Amino acid sequence: MFSFGWFSSGRDQAAIDLFTAAWEHLESGFIPGRIAYVFCDRSPGETPASDRFLAAAQARKIPVVTHSSWDLRRLIKQQDPQIKTAREAFDAQVIALLKDFDARVAVMAGYMLIISPLLCRTFLCLNLHPAVPGGPKGTWQEVMWQLMAGGAREAGAMMHLATPELDAGPPVTYFRFPLRGPDFDPRWADLARKLKKQNLAAIQAQEGETEPLFARIRSEELRREFPLILLTLKNLAENRFHLSPKGVEVNGHLSPTGFDLTTQVEEYLK
Repeated sequence: MFSFGWFSSGRDQAAIDLFTAAWEHLESGFIPGRIAYVFCDRSPGETPASDRFLAAAQARKIPVVTHSSWDLRRLIKQQDPQIKTAREAFDAQVIALLKDFDARVAVMAGYMLIISPLLCRTFLCLNLHPAVPGGPKGTWQEVMWQLMAGGAREAGAMMHLATPELDAGPPVTYFRFPLRGPDFDPRWADLARKLKKQNLAAIQAQEGETEPLFARIRSEELRREFPLILLTLKNLAENRFHLSPKGVEVNGHLSPTGFDLTTQVEEYLK
């Protein structure tokens, strides 16, 4: 049975919802595997949100390992020159705490720390990024604005191997969806009218995430995120592809662009 590790900072309800969805899909056999452990970088009592997350994991009788990153986060906030060394030391402690578990693939599910090269070498760390392989980098907000600025014809998201360089790891799985058609064309036209009067930065400052095209792209991307994560675990557990530090291998061959789950995601949504 395929074993996954689960890394989360447990900072909000979405972290609980994703964990719960994964656990239910594993329990039902939809994903033929198990969660070997949950790791959280918040200690019990540190925040109400992470306490709720830890309780959700414990209620499902999954081993829970915690190690607070409070000191590391303080150094990050202060932009301390020793951040790199401190990050490596923190991850060494995490690895020591997890050494007796057999899961080599770790799912980064709302884990709010940049991971060190040491952790990347120890585990194959799966992370979600809200753009297709080769697409925009940055936060999901930055990605949405970049898509709009470039007049993109499609959007999507991918699971990729996490590396110390943000959003730069090899793609693992992905989905795409079109940004043209009845749902999108009127919103593109509305944006074009506004751009005749002001630039995109001004629109961004005034409307932010409520801008109709921005909101629609995000909505369509967001509702496919959970299916992408769950189907990635399913296909991995069913040996439809294999993971190596270089990325996805299909039938013994490296696939630089990852494994396309677009059709599976759309079927799941139905």
